[in-house]
Amino acid sequence: MFINSEKTILGSVLILLAVLTYWTIFSSSRLPGGDMSDTVSQGYPFFSYTESRLSQGELPLWNPYILCGIPFYESFSSPVFYPLRGLPILLFGSEVAIRFLFPVHLVLAGLFAWMFLKSTGVSRWGALVGASAYASGSWANTLFYAGHGSKIICWAWLPLLLWAVVKWSGSRDTRYIALGAIAIGMQGLASHPQMILYSAGIAFVLAVFMWKKPVAGSIAGNLGGLAAILLLGGALAAVQLYPGYRFSSYTSRGEDLSLATASSFSLAPEESLTMLLPGMFGMRHGFSDSMVGGIPVYFGRMGLRLSSEFIGVAYFVLGLSGLFLGKNKKTKAALATLAIVGTVVSWGGYTPVFSVLYRIIPIFRKLRAPHMAAFVTTSSVALASGMGFDALFTEKQNSWLKKLKIILAAVSGLFLVFLVVAGPVSQALQSSWWTGNGVSDPSQFGAVIARRTSLLSTDFLRVFLVTGLMAAMLFAAGKNRRRPWIFALLILVISSMELVPFNRSFQVFLPATTIESLYPDAPLLREMTGDGRVFPGGNELIPLGIRSVFGYHAAKPAATDRLMDMVRTASPWVLRQTAMTAYASPEGAASWEQFRPVLAEGIPGYPEGPMPRAFIPESVVSGSVEQGYEAVENGLVPESVSIVTNAPVELTGVTGTADIQIDLPELVQIETSSSADGFLILADSWYPEWKVTVDGSPALLYRANGWMRGVEVPEGRHTVEFTYSSGNVVQGGIISIAALLFIVILFLFSVARRKRLNA
Repeated sequence: MFINSEKTILGSVLILLAVLTYWTIFSSSRLPGGDMSDTVSQGYPFFSYTESRLSQGELPLWNPYILCGIPFYESFSSPVFYPLRGLPILLFGSEVAIRFLFPVHLVLAGLFAWMFLKSTGVSRWGALVGASAYASGSWANTLFYAGHGSKIICWAWLPLLLWAVVKWSGSRDTRYIALGAIAIGMQGLASHPQMILYSAGIAFVLAVFMWKKPVAGSIAGNLGGLAAILLLGGALAAVQLYPGYRFSSYTSRGEDLSLATASSFSLAPEESLTMLLPGMFGMRHGFSDSMVGGIPVYFGRMGLRLSSEFIGVAYFVLGLSGLFLGKNKKTKAALATLAIVGTVVSWGGYTPVFSVLYRIIPIFRKLRAPHMAAFVTTSSVALASGMGFDALFTEKQNSWLKKLKIILAAVSGLFLVFLVVAGPVSQALQSSWWTGNGVSDPSQFGAVIARRTSLLSTDFLRVFLVTGLMAAMLFAAGKNRRRPWIFALLILVISSMELVPFNRSFQVFLPATTIESLYPDAPLLREMTGDGRVFPGGNELIPLGIRSVFGYHAAKPAATDRLMDMVRTASPWVLRQTAMTAYASPEGAASWEQFRPVLAEGIPGYPEGPMPRAFIPESVVSGSVEQGYEAVENGLVPESVSIVTNAPVELTGVTGTADIQIDLPELVQIETSSSADGFLILADSWYPEWKVTVDGSPALLYRANGWMRGVEVPEGRHTVEFTYSSGNVVQGGIISIAALLFIVILFLFSVARRKRLNA
């Protein structure tokens, strides 16, 4: 009975894979992370901030705690509307949401891959093998260390999109438009635009290959359906994508990247071999065992590798077999095309192809890190492994299968020879690396060579054993093809032994079990900081509610980038003009009074006190944004003279006070008193979504001193409020609700249509 229950077997296998791969998550409450993990440096503080705001019934639109203030929700930092991220944060907290993100999406990825493979005619056992290959492949699971959850979310939903394209091409049923839109919508809500664009490209290729006669009309209908899926899916995710789009126009990424930047983090062509030999160039940069005597084990050309393209030898063999011998010609042609395209794009700047794409396709001028396209290759090969299983173990033997037995046996023998000579081969592979790094005597690095030899030997041993076993299985299958489930089970066992321990080796956990324990409170630092900021500070102070001059954020407005470039010069003037009131380092913290002598050394006229966050300058002059930055950099004292962009008047001789009364992320209320009409300057980052009122009446928001906010205030006492607009989110939310309603209508239309056809 159990053997006959296809869905039960699938669910059991996927859950078992998830538990085995992420056993530490299920058996302990430890938090994932490592020294170079974005989870620790960005994820945890951001999740903590998101959780604190959501628990108060607020959407975290602005983060005032780093980089002198920065857009938060719009910058794809808080994808709270993705249900499998937002709901767990609300219901169970950040720790649970972060820990279980990966195993949950492993199961989803396998389920959707199975649906896609079944829709293309793959057998029940082939679909099970292909689904397991997709779910357990290393590209997604080794991202665990890096903490790139948005990537794994997009990867998990991709097969559902492909399934919808296949089903639409064969039925023209509107429910598949709706389900495909849900897949794209979930990717959009997960907030990784580059993965969404790659997914759309994959779906485009598949839609073209799913043609029927008449060819032109069929392809047009397929692409029309895909266009509807993408538009409706984008609309469903508009609550995240629309604010993000508006934000992008104010970032440095809103402009075209240079070819050098766009091709940065390309995958060197030779490293595509890591799909089969993951340790060939060393591995695991940033891990505790990635350095031997201070020398990195990884010696490839990418510089930083936090994941692997390894899909397992068994699945690699099955995938190639599926691409060559698969029964569904259209599907295998589509997957083969995608595997080739994904590989070439991932090579990026190492081939002339990327420069051509950069010139003719605008989107390639907006993206960087081409190596991410390797997931297109690994996903295609993994999905093709389902067809490969059918070709090798369920279909009638042919001359190609007889040759494959011999080929696999020969490969197994060849890698046995490689295993014997792994030491000399490893040393030979690295000779150019040593030369390129100016090492004349590599003998002193024997321990490094030994570690790399060990990795390469493991690779050779794996290929020798697995290809030998698969050759034996093919010989056995030639005599008994009535029980494919036996061979499917053997493949699952072999592949699990390859991938589960490999994937788990990329799991690094912290001793702490709560985010709060990572960032112990520092009341003295809080007292030193007051209403100002800590320099340099960083993301680790976000959970403490302490403002920092510095911090880490992948997406920043161009204005913030410009300011941070100035801050990196450590100019005493620039540091003061960020409203810095405390200095903190691993050795300890110092108040302004303690740190000022260091800043003021050799600088006549350096102010006695720190620059307040809110003040009324004595004089205001009109100038450009760049003039404002230059003045700050060259020693402007903003309380004396402030440069306001497009100032309607120039003022002088004004005296006054500005006291912050309410200081919340999206609301800053200030009481002002001035001897004459003047300007209030708030030394928080300028961004156009901030609105300002004076005594409840709307006023114009000005940009002051390059990066600060300014507003005109009349003579006397007044109340000024800076509030952050949620208009973009509201507008996006309205579009998302409309899209959701339209999806429901498509489902109802589909039901009505099927009833008519069955009547």
